Amino acid sequence: NLKNSYGEVNPMVPGKKMMAIFGFCDIRNFTDATEVLQEGVMVFVNEIAEIVHGTVDRFSGAANKNIGDAFLLVWKFPKDQVEERQVESADGESQNIVLELKDSKIVKQIADMSVIAFLKIISGINASPKLMKYRQNQGLNQRIPNYSVKMGFGLHVGWAIEGAIGSEYKIDASYLSPNVNMASRLEAATKQFGVPLLISGPLYKLMTPESQEEMRHIDRVTVKGSIDPMDFYTCDVDLNRVKVNNKQVDVSQLEKGQKKRFRVINRLKRNDLMKKVLQNKFKVSSLFKTDPDLKNMRSIFTQEFNEVFSQGMKHYLDGDWPAAKEVFEKTLNMIPGHKDGPSNTLLDVIEENNGRAPDSWKGYRVLTCLLYTSPSPRDS
Repeated sequence: NLKNSYGEVNPMVPGKKMMAIFGFCDIRNFTDATEVLQEGVMVFVNEIAEIVHGTVDRFSGAANKNIGDAFLLVWKFPKDQVEERQVESADGESQNIVLELKDSKIVKQIADMSVIAFLKIISGINASPKLMKYRQNQGLNQRIPNYSVKMGFGLHVGWAIEGAIGSEYKIDASYLSPNVNMASRLEAATKQFGVPLLISGPLYKLMTPESQEEMRHIDRVTVKGSIDPMDFYTCDVDLNRVKVNNKQVDVSQLEKGQKKRFRVINRLKRNDLMKKVLQNKFKVSSLFKTDPDLKNMRSIFTQEFNEVFSQGMKHYLDGDWPAAKEVFEKTLNMIPGHKDGPSNTLLDVIEENNGRAPDSWKGYRVLTCLLYTSPSPRDS
């Protein structure tokens, strides 16, 4: 409890360690949007936030921070799904608390919900009639031809310290942890891989087998601040297949009573979904087969494509890069009208090493941002 006996918030209270899924999303080309839209950039951000926050809430997550062009979203695990154990600190003078998630259906379902939520945001952003006007904005199109609102998304899971940050002048409830930073790094890496969403290996392992089948393993790397290799996964979507949905409800145009009713109905739907999840009466993963938006965005990605790419990944991780290159050159343009970002990125990695795995290759690489500082010949 951060409040003292006078009802005032006291920031000088230790935080609490907890387990959660952390999602980070960022609006692309935000500097250009700010310079073109000027005062209108506030409306621009808030129209995006309405979709992001609303979708996350529907899938039982919570919006934590709005950071200009970025949002931090959180899915906290119920306390009864988290186990604690004491371990001796490195100096041997104290005990640290280690949190571990139970291997339960509820944990797996919450993991699935976080991924589904981000996929639904991707669909919602591209289907929004309110955001459609920015595609016709002359200033934005002069800077970025064929402009449309684009975002990057990263998802990771782990512990964090939950508490108040600030002083009596300004205070925010937030989360501090390397795991929060990792979600941000995953989002940043989406630019390198040419995908809108990256999912960490630890989160992938928590998901149900049905949802894992919908993911694609696209690399194994070490990132800044960590020496442990991490697998990167994505869930492939084709944004060109998303059509503007003019039937979307514009909450901002509703009257006060209508807004309240709209929010109450959505809250009841959210609570009902979570209740069914907690009682194992609903499989979140079933949405991959039943939700029209998800089915439409993923329809071009065939089982054959995934199987062929997986062969290339095996060669790549095993250090047989000539064989991997042959496969990735095939998957690069295997789907008509779609250029595969991960195939392109891994071909860049292979070519920068003259087609051969380094002698020191251990099945992973150090993730750098060098790969997209200059265009690949395949980008022309």
